[in-house]
Amino acid sequence: MTQSTTNDNQDLFKILVAVAWIDGEVQASERKFLERIAAEQNIESAAVQDLLTTHQATSTEQCYELLKAYLGSNPNLEDYQELLSAVSTLIYSDDDIATEEASLLTQMQNLDPNNPANNSTFDKVIGKIQKLYRAGLSAV
Repeated sequence: MTQSTTNDNQDLFKILVAVAWIDGEVQASERKFLERIAAEQNIESAAVQDLLTTHQATSTEQCYELLKAYLGSNPNLEDYQELLSAVSTLIYSDDDIATEEASLLTQMQNLDPNNPANNSTFDKVIGKIQKLYRAGLSAV
């Protein structure tokens, strides 16, 4: 693994941790997902535990800025889709989509390197959110 890849993995992990904290707490299922990612990416366990246990007030805007910085000024579609997939998987891991998380997913459409008006990937994410909300409403 190159140093650049290692740095990218660590940057992505820090973004995912920030997203996990966006609603004010890291849920057990989010923690499990993040620990699995950290193990897969060989990220030091002590650093992982510190990031997961030290409360980090993170706003939607801060997360969005991290996402923009990670992708850079000219992201390619593959990088965008991988990032969207990682963020979406984390957000869906607890089956509870917080308002802040939904807002972040909505803002992520602005980062789509294709035509921003073409929201095919984004539409799939929104469709999943809508399905989860409908399932939640029907359970009540």
